[in-house]
Amino acid sequence: MADKERIIITSALPYANGSIHIGHLVEYIQTDIIVRFLKLMGKDAVYCCADDTHGTPIEIKAKQLGIAPEELIATSSKEHQEDFASYHIEFDSFYSTNSAENKALAEMIYLRLKDAGHIYEKDMELTFCEHCKRFLPDRFVKGVCPKCGAEDQYGDQCEKCNTAYKTTDLVKPFCTICKNTPIRKTSSHLFFRLSRFSDQLRDWLVSNKNLQMDVKNQIMNWIKEGLEDWCISRDGPYFGFKIPGTEKYFYVWLDAPIGYISSFAN
Repeated sequence: MADKERIIITSALPYANGSIHIGHLVEYIQTDIIVRFLKLMGKDAVYCCADDTHGTPIEIKAKQLGIAPEELIATSSKEHQEDFASYHIEFDSFYSTNSAENKALAEMIYLRLKDAGHIYEKDMELTFCEHCKRFLPDRFVKGVCPKCGAEDQYGDQCEKCNTAYKTTDLVKPFCTICKNTPIRKTSSHLFFRLSRFSDQLRDWLVSNKNLQMDVKNQIMNWIKEGLEDWCISRDGPYFGFKIPGTEKYFYVWLDAPIGYISSFAN
């Protein structure tokens, strides 16, 4: 008898800096229902998920609690799994992006991209706090959104208009640790040539019949505006995986999506 087709189902990875809330549960319960239905139909369905554990929000939360990031994500994982179990949500694998599998996969994907010529290095101006003596990536800096003017926005993306930008684009920036105004300092970083894939992504988007129309429209708008090459590295200190052959760290949004694959590998 031929092998059954395996159906892999996931939910969005919960971030490990806080508790599960009703908004999370709506998605997970719905997904659990689908998985149970498929299994009752005799399908080989596998439900995988993981805690998203890297990045500046984890560092900030751990610092506020006076504990190590590793302790925070371990506590969050235990709490998350207990909450899911209390609602009878059953995963075939609930894992962590801070795992050996995820590290190996992130390094493999990075090295293949590098070997194919899709990674390059360049200097860039970043926000740097002279008081804290550190670079201020992502959520370590806040200010006014350069596009919509919303105040108190983080250094990587505006939560009001969803615009992604550089920390140096913020208006009236301030360090979220000490509240002082940062300076600009140059550092060398690694970039993924996302701009090379605009046509490929547009063709895939047009031919895809499964995506919601509002999602397709949003992505198409980004492509029309012109995709910029993506900085995939961060200066230390940073809670995440070190990039092979460098003193930099993978930006959380490189290894987080790979967490779906590593959870299935687990």
